Amino acid sequence: MASKALFMPDAPDADVLAVRATRELQSCNHLLEDHAALMRFHDEEGYILLRGVLDPVSVLEARDAMLAVAARHGLVASGDASAIWTGMAAPAGMEESPEFSGIARKLVANPANSALFHKVLGEPAALLPIVQYRVYPPGGSITGIHQDGFFSPGIVNYRPVWTPLTPCEREVGGLMVAVRQCNRGFLHNVAKTPSPVPAGVIPDDAWATTDYFPGDVLMINPYTPHASMPNTSKRCRVTLDTRVQSATDPRVLLAEIIKAREDEIRVRTSDGGERCFRVDDDTFIRVDHPGVRQKRNEYVPTAPAGKRIVVVFDGDHAVTLRRSSEN
Repeated sequence: MASKALFMPDAPDADVLAVRATRELQSCNHLLEDHAALMRFHDEEGYILLRGVLDPVSVLEARDAMLAVAARHGLVASGDASAIWTGMAAPAGMEESPEFSGIARKLVANPANSALFHKVLGEPAALLPIVQYRVYPPGGSITGIHQDGFFSPGIVNYRPVWTPLTPCEREVGGLMVAVRQCNRGFLHNVAKTPSPVPAGVIPDDAWATTDYFPGDVLMINPYTPHASMPNTSKRCRVTLDTRVQSATDPRVLLAEIIKAREDEIRVRTSDGGERCFRVDDDTFIRVDHPGVRQKRNEYVPTAPAGKRIVVVFDGDHAVTLRRSSEN
C-alpha cells in the first residue's frame, strides 16, 4: 500500500459537518477467537468494533474519575453519572490535562482488559504515552476528518483505541468511520497546512457510525479516515482516545528533554537512562502543538530542557517527536 500523501494545492477542504454517516458499523465480537479473521476484517474494513468487552468495574472507575475532573471545572454536577451539561464552557487544552493522569493507564492495565488487547494484537500490549481525555459539551469541539497514522509515523503494530465511558448515541457526537478506505494510502493534502483531507476523495456512502455504550471498544486502522460528529444532546461526551502497541517490540517512549538540537535530541527516559536520537528532515516534529508539524530548523526553541515528549524511534532515528500527554 502506498503511504505517500496527496498534493492538491487547489482542492477545497472536506467539511466534516457535511458528512452523513448512513451505514452501520458491524460488531466483531464473533471474530475474537479467530485472530486471522479479526485482522482480515481490520485490514479490509478499517476498524474493529467490540461490544461490551471491557471489565465493567474498570469502566465505571474511569468514568467516575473523568467526571470528577469535569465537575471541578463546572462542566457537570458533582456525582452526576449521566454527564448532563451545566452550560459551563470547557477549558482550553483539557484533553491532555495532567488532572486526568493515570486514568487510561489503569483502564488498560486491568487484567481482563489487558487480556483483551493481547488477544486483539496477538501479543502482549502496552499503552502508548499518547492519550486524549474527551469531555465534550453540546456544541463543543468536533474532530475533523483525519488518519491517525499520518500524524504518528514510525509506530508499528499499534491500534488506536476509542472508548466511550458514558452512553454515546449518535446525537452525543461519537465517531464515524470511512469504511474500506484504509488501503488507499494517506489522504491528507500536504500542499496545505495543516494537511487537511480534501473534499471529494472519500465516497459519500463510505461513512458509518453506530450508538456506542460503556464497555464498547472501537479500534481504528491507522490508515482509516474518521471524524467525530456534533454533540446535539444535553449531555457531555465522555470518551478516551488511547493507543496500544506491542509490549515486546515497543517503538514509543515517554522522555524528558535534556538537550535539543537541529540534528539530534538527547532525552532522559522514564527509567532514568539517557538516549540520543538523530533528527532529520524525515522526523515528524510536533513538540509545540500536537496537531501542527514543525520544521527541523524551527523546533529547538520550543524544546527546552525538562519538557516531556513522546519519541517514536527506529534504532537511533527519531521518527516522530511529539508533545507528551498524560496517560
